[in-house]
Amino acid sequence: MQEKDLMLQEMKHRIKNSIARVLAIARQTVSSSDGLEDFSTSFSARLNAMANAQDMLTRSHWQRADLHELLSRELEQVFGRRIGPDKAKGPGISLDERTTQALGLTFHELATNALKYGGITEENGDLNIRWVVESAGNSENLILDWVETSATPVSDPGDRSFGSRLIDANIRGELSGVIERDFREAGLVVRMTIPIRTGAITTGKGRKGKPGMRKRRNKKVAAADTDSAQGA
Repeated sequence: MQEKDLMLQEMKHRIKNSIARVLAIARQTVSSSDGLEDFSTSFSARLNAMANAQDMLTRSHWQRADLHELLSRELEQVFGRRIGPDKAKGPGISLDERTTQALGLTFHELATNALKYGGITEENGDLNIRWVVESAGNSENLILDWVETSATPVSDPGDRSFGSRLIDANIRGELSGVIERDFREAGLVVRMTIPIRTGAITTGKGRKGKPGMRKRRNKKVAAADTDSAQGA
């Protein structure tokens, strides 16, 4: 009986948190929308991103989601088949519920911004996402680089949109991480550094068949050199 009560309490807690998140996103989307149609489009897309993450969690007995699958779903939702799942590469990573929800919305917002303002769908444009797990003293970090290649320069817009603020809130506030944006002549590089909390992020078999692939702190992700990254 106690186990059932605990499960019920946990379910109520999840529902409460989900409702609070939806309401917060609805309020912020209203304030940043130009009209009802703009609100409906943006809010529906964000709800779909949350639904994708939740669907992956509910299909898992352990309430976990695969990082590559989560990325692939969000890329397909925004770009259709123009950006394939092969653009996302890294070791096998399993995410807990909190991290899945936060990263699902983050990937959605990054992809939406790239579609609106980047040139990745134009000729010679491209998108590549790479991640590694790196040692950081007595702990480890998940380092994820989102690299947009564009035929035209990408400039810093200055004032952050709601989507960008939502990204920052997820990475910095929800996951206690760091996000850096590097606007370049040939595109944009976004680096996310997320500390690995116990049980929140676990490594599995890498996508190249090597278990637990890790790199030292002083090694670069192959996708890009982000030494000059600027804080958001």
